[in-house]
Amino acid sequence: MISNEWKEVNLSEVCEIIGGGTPKTSISNYWNGDIPWLSVVDFNSDNRHVFTTEKTITESGLNNSSTKILNKGDIIISARGTVGALAQLAMPMAFNQSCYGIRANNKSINDFLYYSFKNILKDIKANTHGSVFDTITRNTFEILNILLPSLPEQKAIAATLSCLDDMIELNNRTNQVLE
Repeated sequence: MISNEWKEVNLSEVCEIIGGGTPKTSISNYWNGDIPWLSVVDFNSDNRHVFTTEKTITESGLNNSSTKILNKGDIIISARGTVGALAQLAMPMAFNQSCYGIRANNKSINDFLYYSFKNILKDIKANTHGSVFDTITRNTFEILNILLPSLPEQKAIAATLSCLDDMIELNNRTNQVLE
């Protein structure tokens, strides 16, 4: 049975916020490995999923920096400069410190959170700080709220919206081939 009760919840209550990092660029053994390494240039396209990255790192680069691996389905949001670029990972990837990884906890699912974040991007951008670059901080996630339905409703809503996104991505790929 689907409940009609939606609760207003703080973002920090429904997801884990994960910080990224960059291996030292001066150490060549950290780069050009098998681990995709995200920066905003890789997902600033308004596509839902990110499949590839310009740069890759090695296991040594991962282990000797503050970067972390996000799982398939986790969400990435740019936090500095171009604030609010948003995507969902199509495969595990590491990421830089200008982004936050977002992972649903037991109260939510990543697919629903993706659409919830898309819905409040204006509020996220309105809560930036910084004099040189617009920046969102971990505190941003403490002050913003979303409406959260039950887990079955989240799954149903996300499934419907995902179908639409899949059709849009297919149409975009078809258009690219035709061009």
